[in-house]
Amino acid sequence: METRLIEDSSAFALLEPFWNRIVVQSAANTCHSTFEWLFTWWKYFGADRRLLLIAAYEDGVPVGLAPLYVGNGTTEPRDLHFLGQGLSDYAGLITPRDRPDVTEALVSALLDLRSSWDGLDLEEVPAQSPNKALLDRAIEAGSVSAVWQTTVQCPYLPIEGGWEAFYATMGKGFRHEVRNKLNRWNSRSDGRIEGLELRYVDRREVDSVFVDEVVALSGERRSVDGHRSPFLNHPDQEFLREVLPLMGRRNQLRVGELRSGNALLAFMLAYHWQGVVYMWNTQYEPRYAEYSLGRMVLVSLAEQSFHEGCHELDFMRGEEPYKFQWTTLHRTNLALRSERSAQLAGDMQAPPGPEAVQVVQDETSS
Repeated sequence: METRLIEDSSAFALLEPFWNRIVVQSAANTCHSTFEWLFTWWKYFGADRRLLLIAAYEDGVPVGLAPLYVGNGTTEPRDLHFLGQGLSDYAGLITPRDRPDVTEALVSALLDLRSSWDGLDLEEVPAQSPNKALLDRAIEAGSVSAVWQTTVQCPYLPIEGGWEAFYATMGKGFRHEVRNKLNRWNSRSDGRIEGLELRYVDRREVDSVFVDEVVALSGERRSVDGHRSPFLNHPDQEFLREVLPLMGRRNQLRVGELRSGNALLAFMLAYHWQGVVYMWNTQYEPRYAEYSLGRMVLVSLAEQSFHEGCHELDFMRGEEPYKFQWTTLHRTNLALRSERSAQLAGDMQAPPGPEAVQVVQDETSS
């Protein structure tokens, strides 16, 4: 086995034919470890940073990846980060589950590059990752002072059985509210969008027109209650304008919409990877918060996922109460940080990354 350091985008691009095959075999098998997500992220966020992507090769074929970069040392510390940090809900070394030797080779190569970085700030590592113990041993051997910190819980729902049986477990009150809100919408007579019933739209691909609608809807929400959205933050929006159509073309996207006529009133943007639907970002028209449109679109997308044969709904990072209406199960994310980064994270008391991406809170119900 040999390791190679990848330091430029052209060499990064050459890994595309192998990348997702390695992801599928790894414990980091999530939508945010894919080539589409991380290569596009580096294109928009790599300026003035150093790419420190290490690939492990066996018989000339890549078998493991350490997708990392180093801060520029001027406007940010020279800390080691995972590619995608800030916008990714999950991160980690991309190595086969049953090959600890691959992980050990990557970490050894990383320690050999110790002069290239000053500290660690490796966020959103799932606590159950088998690579955690290997990182512990390597960090100790390399005399790198770092601590693990809990960052966030990530609720998830295994899909077992049919939709009707599951939906019955949501309780009469929940089901009645969804049905009641829909009936109230369809019987409205206030003249705002009078006579136009709600219509659920399943979207697998997106274009610039859809993103424009999402930006407008997110802007309306922010003007009412200050809610943050990555679609209103630059360069997050530019990154999403490129990565979402790309993922859609490769069957990695699921979007549920609620429309009345041609007007987009709510959406749930999810990623689809290896039978898991990752609920990533949602928004609703704030003028109609009383109708719980966010809840309605989530119910519709969840039902669709059951019928499609998916095996899990992942609500991703964040502990919003509405998620725990769906499940009591959760995974925990960790961060491995050097002392300075750990102190900074503690002082900030906020989700990591530029304009945290977490999904919107559920609307008021009545």
